[in-house]
Amino acid sequence: MNENIVVFSLTSTDGEIHSDLQRMDAHVIQPEEYEEIPEITEEDLTQAVIKRPGQPDQPFLARPTGAS
Repeated sequence: MNENIVVFSLTSTDGEIHSDLQRMDAHVIQPEEYEEIPEITEEDLTQAVIKRPGQPDQPFLARPTGAS
């Protein structure tokens, strides 16, 4: 089975899925795949970028947290 090719098409008008769904269904989740991800910090958000197809990247402007 070919495990190294996954294709995503933004221009697929037929709503086709280009992933190997049989391979995905056959995957057995391992305990290490449940590892917790770290919390997102204010510093992470200052480096965030919004990416939308067909548009230039835009910096994410985080709203300050706390009392208004």
